[in-house]
Amino acid sequence: MNLGAALTRAAGHFKSRCAVVCGSQKRTFTEVDENANRFANGLLKLGVRKQDRVAIFCENCVEYIEIDWALYKSGMVRVAINPMLSPAEVAYIIKDSGAKTVVVTPRLAKLVSLAKSQLPEVKHYFCISQSEEGMMEYSRFIATQKAGPPEIEVDEEDLSMLFYTGGTTGVPKGAMHTHESIFQVLMNLQAEFWQLNQSDIFLSGGSLAHANGFRSMTSFLEGAKFIIPEQFVPAEIFQTIEREKVTILSSVPTTLIRLCNYPDINRFNLSSLRLITYGAAPMPTEKLKEALSIFGRRLGQSFGQAESLMAISHLSIEDHVLDGSESEVRKLASAGRPYITNAVRIIDKEGRDVKIGEVGEVIVKSKINMKGYWRNQEATSEALRDGWVYTGDLGTFDEDGYIYLIDRKKDMIISGGYNIYAREVEDILHTHPAIAEAAVIGVPDDEWGESVKAVVALKTGMALSEEGVIQYCKERLASYKKPKSVDFVPELPKTSVGKISKKDLKAPYWANQKRAIH
Repeated sequence: MNLGAALTRAAGHFKSRCAVVCGSQKRTFTEVDENANRFANGLLKLGVRKQDRVAIFCENCVEYIEIDWALYKSGMVRVAINPMLSPAEVAYIIKDSGAKTVVVTPRLAKLVSLAKSQLPEVKHYFCISQSEEGMMEYSRFIATQKAGPPEIEVDEEDLSMLFYTGGTTGVPKGAMHTHESIFQVLMNLQAEFWQLNQSDIFLSGGSLAHANGFRSMTSFLEGAKFIIPEQFVPAEIFQTIEREKVTILSSVPTTLIRLCNYPDINRFNLSSLRLITYGAAPMPTEKLKEALSIFGRRLGQSFGQAESLMAISHLSIEDHVLDGSESEVRKLASAGRPYITNAVRIIDKEGRDVKIGEVGEVIVKSKINMKGYWRNQEATSEALRDGWVYTGDLGTFDEDGYIYLIDRKKDMIISGGYNIYAREVEDILHTHPAIAEAAVIGVPDDEWGESVKAVVALKTGMALSEEGVIQYCKERLASYKKPKSVDFVPELPKTSVGKISKKDLKAPYWANQKRAIH
């Protein structure tokens, strides 16, 4: 099935029902369908062709969703760029993708205008909501186009998007996904995770350029109402849940922790919620236990990445047990079990399956997998072998088939010949009552090669010394795993999708080194 057909179906089934809300903006399913058709037809009339790349560099708005669907309907390729990226990163992605059409929102238009001299291949610029010099205004443009479906055949094997990686190691790479791979992602999430229906009201933070775009698509499949908060402020999120009777709330670990730390949470009626999801980064187990004690048993997790989008494995509501057997509670530290359509293995360096409890690299074979990296055969050959995506995640299986992610291969610290997994140390740090968030990195050490450094942000009003942190870890870990040094910061740096940016943390220590291992 091509993705554009899903919107045609939704408009036929749900018509005048409210489909999406963002601030004061609202659209029905029919309005989204007609506007998507208009933009698709307009682009085709301009000479933009099937499989041409179109870059979307926009903040969240209802027009974003219309543009997404327009590209799927016309067979063009979506290149969504996170609005938090730097000008250099934005220019790189536009150039690398070969996009000749760029859509922006007003605040970001000026940034793109400054980069125009670096983008000679771009022929068409659109700005949402207002006119900008050298750009067509989106609303005026679509007003003159046909509202009927674009007359073009789109096959499920056609490329639907380039999903660019975060660039945490080197430059971003465009993971190529087809209509079929994205549809399979949506089916997995719907069947085993979200299980949406027409009565659901889905409140989902985060950029539509990232996971939020796929959440909105699943809502369209089932006729659910999708609400995009203008900003993720705990009080406003709770007010929206109470006012709109939200049934599903989607978050990432950093925002879920912020919600848990909000002091006046008890004054809001959150009884309408049936599911609170989290993902995109590891959730510290102790923080997850706090969330369970606050929100009750209505939490769910999904694990994925750009190369195997969003739906490798999931930890269900039923798996979130706070008061149970040791085996049940231990599963809170896991990423759950693979979705039913996925084959997942954990292998050693020789490609052999490891035994239960042994650490290896997680690899995935599934229809959710990318076709490869855009114009990067070397990286494709490394990450995609015989149909298996090599995720770069180190993990273990337990006896029940649950996956426990230990660390990223690139985050493993080798000190004095010992392998130290940063996440293992981070999990201990997160149990300290004074620590709000923490990250562990390897830094150069002339004697040991690398040594363990903890970077810590404390909770408001709390005090803690370097020696206090080191001693706390020493009492709970093998001595060689404890931090050798500790930095205290007001807040840890984040990537554009809310993950802690270890690249930024490491940069000062490795800047003068010839390589990133020592």
